[in-house]
Parts: sequence; C-alpha cells; structure tokens
Amino acid sequence: MLVSPILERIPGIDHGFGNRDDDMTASFPDTWPTRAVQHERHGTRIAIIDHPGQDCGEADGMFTEQSGVLLTIATADCAPLLLARQDGAAVAALHAGWRGAHDGIVDAFAAFLAGLGEAPADWHAAIGPTAGACCYEVSQKVIDAFRARYDIAPALLAPRPGRLNLAGVVRWQLERAGFGQVWSSDTCTMCATGDADAGGFAYHSYRRDRETRAPGVDVQWSVIAR
Repeated sequence: MLVSPILERIPGIDHGFGNRDDDMTASFPDTWPTRAVQHERHGTRIAIIDHPGQDCGEADGMFTEQSGVLLTIATADCAPLLLARQDGAAVAALHAGWRGAHDGIVDAFAAFLAGLGEAPADWHAAIGPTAGACCYEVSQKVIDAFRARYDIAPALLAPRPGRLNLAGVVRWQLERAGFGQVWSSDTCTMCATGDADAGGFAYHSYRRDRETRAPGVDVQWSVIAR
C-alpha cells in the first residue's frame, strides 16, 4: 500500500492508497468493518462523520475529528485525496474526478474548513494514484471548460493534446487554496504495471477496462483515520 511521506510525519494518522490487490480487511482489521461510507457522485458535498459505520449519503468528501473512524475513497482513475490537520486532530478524504475538480471540490473543502474556523494552511494534502496525462483522454470541450474557469497554465492542464493532467490540476488547486504541504503520486492508474496474474496492471481503471470491469467492485481504496 502506498503512503504519503507528508502524512506519515503527522502524529497519530493511519492512511494508505491501495492498489487492486490490497486487502483492506487485513490491513485495517479493527476499522474496515465500521468504515464511514459515502456514495460518490462527482460532486462537491462534504459530509461530517461523527461515528463509526456512518452512511453519509451522496457526497464526495468526508471530514472527522473522531478517533478510530476510517474514511474511505473508492476510485478507478479519479484522484483520491487524503488530508490531515498538521496536529493530527482531524482528517478528511476527497474524491475528485474531472467533474469534481472542475466544479471546485478543493475550493468547497477550503470553504468548509473556513466555516469551522480552520485555515487550509494548517492542513497537509496527499493525492494518490490517478489516471495520468500519459493516458487520460478527454474532449477539447472539457479542457476548454477548465481554461475558462481556472487560470491554469496550458502546459500543466494538458501537457499533450487531448490529455488531461488531473493530478496536476488538483495539486494546483490545493496550492492555490493555501493548503500547507501538498504531495502527489506520479503513478498512472491506467498504465502502471503490476502482477501479471492480474492482467499486468497494478490498478483498476474505469477507462481502460470499462467493457469488462464490475462497477462498484473493481475499485481501489484510499483510507485515512486518526
């Protein structure tokens, strides 16, 4: 399981970005059965989790100050974001596909923190494996929509024609919003190789395997708890 060096340094935080082979039940035996659940819709709603096993409904972000509550993100090309306050007293998890990134889930979380009297500068953020600009094809309409809404350098937004740099966009948004330290994986979920018995790929990918994958099952999990 992949871990972020900046989150590893925060006291009391347990986290990880899983791949297609990671067994979350074995890795988190005490908290996986009572993990918090959200039904991701590529939106910007942030839910507050206050007890284990909470089903927060349709949301793409979770926040908790409760100890021992595992927050989980399911992805298969979208960007999983794990965040922690630098003192380890609160954690969050966000799901950012291109729609959520375009619609501003990072800004929504920054506003959510401001509503609690917190500053993004006191939070560190990690972006896990995501479909990379090497493989992530989108329409010119999508790229133009980002250009119209955000002042992102064209070479960062789409380093190759028709290829969106989703992790780069999300990192730019986090830095622009004033989050403390930001780390991002450079692993692409569409082309990273792994166990040959799993088809040679390390991660599930919606775009690569859309004709054969089982929706809601063929995903990797990213988790964080305090």
